[in-house]
Amino acid sequence: MKSLIHCFFLIPLFFVHAHAEVTITLPDNAEPLLLNSKNITSHQLISQNGPQQLVFNARASYREFGQQKRFVSETLIVTFSGENNHYRVSLPKINSPRSAEKFNDSPSVTIKDTQGHSVSYKIDKLHKDGIQLGRDYREEIKTYNLSQGIAAIEVNQTIHKASPNASSDKTDLATVGDSESAQQAASQPQSAARRDQINVGQMLDFWYEQADDATREAFKKRIGLIEQVQSGQ
Repeated sequence: MKSLIHCFFLIPLFFVHAHAEVTITLPDNAEPLLLNSKNITSHQLISQNGPQQLVFNARASYREFGQQKRFVSETLIVTFSGENNHYRVSLPKINSPRSAEKFNDSPSVTIKDTQGHSVSYKIDKLHKDGIQLGRDYREEIKTYNLSQGIAAIEVNQTIHKASPNASSDKTDLATVGDSESAQQAASQPQSAARRDQINVGQMLDFWYEQADDATREAFKKRIGLIEQVQSGQ
């Protein structure tokens, strides 16, 4: 009963995400650039099942000879397959010129799902010759995918804005899905409803884990009030 109350209480908070199948968390020391060829700025992402192609830079700072040094990696492409799960991307520690050079020469990441299982992936660099300012990553990744690089995927998907204030080509919570998937979902409403319920439960767990202690306590108090009202009925 308590878990059911939790769902009823938090479902309105996650109605935007209920139709999504995959959530992705990028580390704080990553600069998000693209998800499946669409601009992103958030470290918390939502997408539909299937291939996930992330483009980002790794960032770090460390001291060298008493001076603070800033490091920005070459632009990375990471591709993996996701389905009905939350995936957390981690970067190795970069705290010296040597570790920074090693990462640029041979970049690597770690991707784990909710169960703590490591997820296989492909990684490559999105190269650009000459001056790096003002890069059009969407055009670059389009060219890269057409060239069938190591981490290339076929992307015929559309990102829908999660907020009416989002710009036409950027979204912090990226919801990705093609028209064929939408048609299949419409023709199988019961199956889609079951998937949504599974995803709602995953999102409840995910966002509760992301909340600070004060938010968790406030949530527990409100749940306690609901239970008191129900027990009095």
